[in-house]
Amino acid sequence: MRIIITGGGTGGHIYPGISLAREFQSRDKNNEIIFVGTEHKMESEIIPQEGFRFLGLRVKGIERKFSLESLSALFLFLGSLFTSYGIIKDFKPDLVIGTGGYVSGSVALVSSLLGIPTFIHEQNVIPGITNQFLSLTGKKVFTSFPESAGYFWRKERIVFLGNPIRKSIWQGNKEKIIKENNLDSTKKTILVFGGSKGASTINKMVLHSLYLIEESIWLEWQVLIISGEEDFKNLTEKVTKSPFKETVRVLPYLHNIEDAYDLADLVVCRAGATTIAELSAKGIAAILIPYPYATGNHQLYNARFLESNLAALIIEEKELNREKLAAELSKLLTDNKRLDLLARNSKKLGKRKAAQDIVDNIYDYMECKISPGKTI
Repeated sequence: MRIIITGGGTGGHIYPGISLAREFQSRDKNNEIIFVGTEHKMESEIIPQEGFRFLGLRVKGIERKFSLESLSALFLFLGSLFTSYGIIKDFKPDLVIGTGGYVSGSVALVSSLLGIPTFIHEQNVIPGITNQFLSLTGKKVFTSFPESAGYFWRKERIVFLGNPIRKSIWQGNKEKIIKENNLDSTKKTILVFGGSKGASTINKMVLHSLYLIEESIWLEWQVLIISGEEDFKNLTEKVTKSPFKETVRVLPYLHNIEDAYDLADLVVCRAGATTIAELSAKGIAAILIPYPYATGNHQLYNARFLESNLAALIIEEKELNREKLAAELSKLLTDNKRLDLLARNSKKLGKRKAAQDIVDNIYDYMECKISPGKTI
């Protein structure tokens, strides 16, 4: 089959598409896949690095209030419809998958209007406006959370199968990361990260909170902070001058996050959809600090899914201070039963076969399209 996957703007829209592409490749090496995303956004670098052909569109988000900026975005969108039509006519896809972000709107809308089977994947509890709109024309909408169905108008098209994650997540090597960063293999580990660029608020608050935690705890625990490039130098200097220089390690970036997941007993992080999917698939206890400026505050709703199932704790950023974080850390680091309960409940929620299940569902649909007498 010939397949277009479209989406981008953030890793949360890009990596599920890559996971689905890999699954299609594993089913049939003759499946031909191209990605369509935004010019000069992160997908324009990530997708070619992953070995896939990438085509870029000139688009940007349309603001919900009238302005010259929104008028410019509207003209770009209209232009992208013509470009999308050209890409589709040239490539002749058998199906199109939209993974979200405003760039997916053009391609998925045109493909639907041309009668090409078009499928949508939504990563967050609260869907973005692009996916809400595309759900009206798409054949199916695959969701990562069961609650998402309430935000779509055509409920009969919603299928809850989870958020596809990279197969490399299962291939972590904690011995490698311990050796490379002079960590202690006899201690449990708190992993701290804020996404691909880090999160200064979390980095600083974690470091400040350590001063309020009983010293005896650090006989059993250590901390690995993936700080982001911008915070790395400053944070490293602070750690070096602190009493925790033997307990805390700071990395600017970690390409193989699976190694850190393999090591972690507790994670302190944001609540992006991909992060939630990976933590639950791996079954790791977490303190989640949702990014408060995400569209529609969707990270908070993602986090609440884990919290309501006793699989994580939430500290909202507006309530975050070193005393509160230190108190929550102290309780978890000294209560193995509670830590284990969070990890077990997290694993129960994990959709480890999301990519396989979504591709199965798409194959079933395509087979029924070819053989109309069949039902799914």
